[in-house]
Amino acid sequence: MVRQTGKNARAYSLQESLGYLAYEASGAMRKQIGRELARKGFPIKAEQFAALVYIWDEDGQPQRKLAEKLYRDKTTVTRLVSDIEALGFIERVPGRQDGREKRLFLTKKGKDLMAQVTQLVQSVLEAARAGVSDKELEVCKDVLRRVRQNLP
Repeated sequence: MVRQTGKNARAYSLQESLGYLAYEASGAMRKQIGRELARKGFPIKAEQFAALVYIWDEDGQPQRKLAEKLYRDKTTVTRLVSDIEALGFIERVPGRQDGREKRLFLTKKGKDLMAQVTQLVQSVLEAARAGVSDKELEVCKDVLRRVRQNLP
């Protein structure tokens, strides 16, 4: 459905908007990653994998920084981190200057899991880009990076 957004404005179509297309593509990839994790018997969900990737990328980061990266509120991330910690993949360590600030570290079990799971996720991402050339993919990534930089 196309709607006029103002007297001189261009027509707006939800299905053709950048936000909608990015949201749909991201959601479909997350859903497929979740299916594959479950099918292969891994005990984590796609959102937990995303959190683990950020922790793996920056071991020892404060929990609040993870919340910013995931675009989630502190309460949601606290619950997410608690679930991952209960599985034995991370540990929370009080900060040196402020014991209330928790720093997140992958355990050996978490590092072992990531070595296995990243291969599985990579295969999902490869399947998602079927029919998309390397050049098209680079243009897409560049556009998405610039869109992200345009927003606070």
